[in-house]
Amino acid sequence: MRLWIFFAIAALAMSAPATADIKTALQAYDSGNFPAALSALKPLAEAKNAEAQYRLGLMYDGGKGVETDAATAFDWFQKAASNGHSEAKRVIGIYYEEGKAVGKSYGRAVEWYAESAKMGNAKAQRNLGGLYQDGLGVRPDLQRAFDLYTQSAGGGNLKAKRNLAYMYYFGAGVRRDYKKAAALFRETADAGLGKADYDLGRLYYRGQGVAKDSRQAAKHFRKAAEKGHGDAQFFIGRMHMLGEGVNKDMEKAYFWLTLAAAQETDKAGKLLRKARAALNDVQIAEAEKAAQSFRPK
Repeated sequence: MRLWIFFAIAALAMSAPATADIKTALQAYDSGNFPAALSALKPLAEAKNAEAQYRLGLMYDGGKGVETDAATAFDWFQKAASNGHSEAKRVIGIYYEEGKAVGKSYGRAVEWYAESAKMGNAKAQRNLGGLYQDGLGVRPDLQRAFDLYTQSAGGGNLKAKRNLAYMYYFGAGVRRDYKKAAALFRETADAGLGKADYDLGRLYYRGQGVAKDSRQAAKHFRKAAEKGHGDAQFFIGRMHMLGEGVNKDMEKAYFWLTLAAAQETDKAGKLLRKARAALNDVQIAEAEKAAQSFRPK
């Protein structure tokens, strides 16, 4: 019994420094101190610590404290994946889907996403659902896509909820249901997904799944516009131009349409010229100055 206790204590003593080291390394990484993170992560990664290998992959992928090197990043992601890191497996799927550092292969992307998805990775479930929906690397299967999005949404993935909302909106693989689409868009919008605010704004604007309400439409378009959504900027600009759901204000219209036009949003340029014609030089200058200093929230 005493011998067993001795070996147990020895094992704990050996594992404690490694645990402390990875915590220190991750703190450095998360705080943006990449030189310190690199120094701490490298020996841990070489000792086959999967999280350290994954973080090194992220560093080389994003040029954080090192020169951007997709091939080296891919190598570290592979090592992390071989040690059971689910997010590393998902990232390898992205590399194959995009043809980054490897030959583009949707089939290989499917394989890697599937491995990660089986481990419960909600992002991978959504990625895999997208390939089934589009028929990339697999035969198109809307029911399989719907099931994967549902699993992903159950794991808290907001983008998967938005995907489900679109399936209900268009009746893709399920019976068209604007109310269910609206409920899902509302959930994702309330959670802070700006694109969903744009989607919800369109439903209020058209009266699909919700009572038609131009004020509510403007509210959601503005939220999405403030986060940099080009189409939402176009719509809120147009609504200010027409006094629809908001006060008619040509200067605000010009401001939002300027931002939308910068993103090459369809039809923004034509309305922008109309708004400009209704303003004087001072108003135009002020609106353009505001647009230049705009930063998405």
